[in-house]
Amino acid sequence: MPWITVFFGVLLCGLSAFTAVLTGDGFKLGTWLIPAGFGIVLILLGLLASRGGKVRKHAMHTAALVGTIGALLCLFRGTGGIVNLMNDKEVNMLAFGMVWSMAIICLTFVGTCVQSFIAARKARERESLQG
Repeated sequence: MPWITVFFGVLLCGLSAFTAVLTGDGFKLGTWLIPAGFGIVLILLGLLASRGGKVRKHAMHTAALVGTIGALLCLFRGTGGIVNLMNDKEVNMLAFGMVWSMAIICLTFVGTCVQSFIAARKARERESLQG
């Protein structure tokens, strides 16, 4: 799971890089760095988790929390964009796409974390029954 965390962190950094390439005058300076900020934190937590032991457990739970916060912030911001679209207000489509892309990446990461946590718990239960 640590390397999956690093992968999702790289995806978020890639989203920032892609958005930076597409950025025009209508896009707020620096907001394209937000996914990279979350991505760098996930990369660092993934590398920390690769050390193993109890550090792994704490780093992965922290990474899941970071992913959850990223997803919730994007869903909140993205919902506002949908409301603006429905009310025929002007919406920066590049920012709108970036927000929803980050939301999808973060939600996918959190879902992967939940599956991993459940599998780890079941594995511990099997070990305790056998030993």
